[in-house]
Amino acid sequence: MVNPLIVIPTLEPDQKLIKLLADIREVDQDLSILMIDDGSGDKYQNIFDQAEENFNVQVIHHPKNRGKGAALKTAMAAILVDYPEIDVMVTIDSDGQHSYSDMMKTVELAKHHPDGLVLGTRQFDRNVPLRSKFGNLVTRMIMRITTGIQVSDTQTGLRVIPREFLPQLVEVSGDRFEYETNMLIETRKQGWPIYAQPIQTIYIEDNASSHFRIIKDSIAIYGVVFKYILSSISSFLIDVLLYAVFIHLLNQLNLSAIFIASILSRLISSLFNYYINQKFVFQKSSSYALLKYYSLVILQISLSSLLVFAIHQILKLDEVVGVKILVDTFLFLLSYFVQKTLIFKEK
Repeated sequence: MVNPLIVIPTLEPDQKLIKLLADIREVDQDLSILMIDDGSGDKYQNIFDQAEENFNVQVIHHPKNRGKGAALKTAMAAILVDYPEIDVMVTIDSDGQHSYSDMMKTVELAKHHPDGLVLGTRQFDRNVPLRSKFGNLVTRMIMRITTGIQVSDTQTGLRVIPREFLPQLVEVSGDRFEYETNMLIETRKQGWPIYAQPIQTIYIEDNASSHFRIIKDSIAIYGVVFKYILSSISSFLIDVLLYAVFIHLLNQLNLSAIFIASILSRLISSLFNYYINQKFVFQKSSSYALLKYYSLVILQISLSSLLVFAIHQILKLDEVVGVKILVDTFLFLLSYFVQKTLIFKEK
């Protein structure tokens, strides 16, 4: 038996929220519901009064808007302190995108898989608003490449989270829409399974009530990747410039010269890259991170040198700096995946 708590984060709700609550109460009078008002203001107080008085909903108010992630973490903290009887936290959106039947399907799946995070995954067909379809596609591709997470709906608001996960998830960074992406990354780091339950794809009024800020929230969601790309480009430019200088000074194009130039240039650029990635990109390390990082650097130097020399020999090219740029570009994504999943991961 699983005892769920429905959590509804909301900002400036309208009658769609009242209809959602009415639909739930029509079939289930006893289901526990917690609503987080994320700073909607006095203008919307009548909506929250209706929720409390007519639908037996507990409401926690943020004095000012803090973001969806902050609202979810407020709910997590409340569950850990005030709801000892709750087994799973079920998050849903306040605009009616998630039906009661789909909520219960995800809870049922969680009952059979208490060891993992359950996602209610939508089907992105032609009826889905373009910004939602595009956003999910981009996030899905980035998540798969950078973390190895393979889920069809990375932005779903319907999630079933075991109580045991809450102490870790309440500490995850991000106060706005990026928090849901960070939650998936944290789930991966902790080694928790992710299970998917197909649900209906419901968009009301083309999702017009969404408070998603396309530019600001997209930057926050993809922030880690953007910072890594900037870090890598800076390190890459340092590496290539130093490589060109050392090749010029050595005045040879044999394997030894290429290898020496690669080692010297990479030694300097990698020190810069390690510091930036540890402090500003992944923002975590471990006692063995530097050793693991330089093991990766040595592997990259070897692969880069051998591939540059092989291409130089096969194609009889005199311009090895350009060849190095092409080769190192192919090593870029591999390096990110290894750093993200093996070097700068949390224990």
